[in-house]
Amino acid sequence: MNWQLLINPFNKFSEKTLLFFGIITFCIGSYVAFLCGATFDGLIDVHLNSELTFFDSLKENCFDLVLITLLLFIFGKIINPRTRFIDILNAGFLFRIPFYFMALLMTFPFLKSFENEVQKNINSLEKLVIKPLDLVMILVLSCVLILLLVYAITLLFQGFKTATNAKKPIHFVVFGLLIFFAEILSKTILPLI
Repeated sequence: MNWQLLINPFNKFSEKTLLFFGIITFCIGSYVAFLCGATFDGLIDVHLNSELTFFDSLKENCFDLVLITLLLFIFGKIINPRTRFIDILNAGFLFRIPFYFMALLMTFPFLKSFENEVQKNINSLEKLVIKPLDLVMILVLSCVLILLLVYAITLLFQGFKTATNAKKPIHFVVFGLLIFFAEILSKTILPLI
């Protein structure tokens, strides 16, 4: 298997192919999140919300996509005036894909039983009994979720770097700060819309 293709598909596929793939996965991913009851209530957040509607899922996903695309496009134009919007948009679309897998993983049954056990004993944590297998499963799942987050940011970074021809360390520092800023903005604005 060609790992370079998974880490940097921007050099292999045309912008039209990536856009088509991005739109399809965006729609499917929003629907999967709705079915799983997963909310994208922040740029890099996935939580469970059983009251989520498909429109809410689409709205959150769309907001996160537009926010990071606009921020990176503006910064990309500062770095390189020839930065194209479609290239940044494609990076944004591919950035969202690992979050759809996170939404699926959040629905594992042992998480629900663990959550119920914690809520049942929230006032008396000394009575909380955690099964060793549940603890191992939560640890493994946490590691997988962290790896998916790292992969999402890697896809966004590779797309941004390819689109802007960014090379200086300051570009990468600002890139990281923009993700942090976008997370704060999304956490602030999403509850209002």
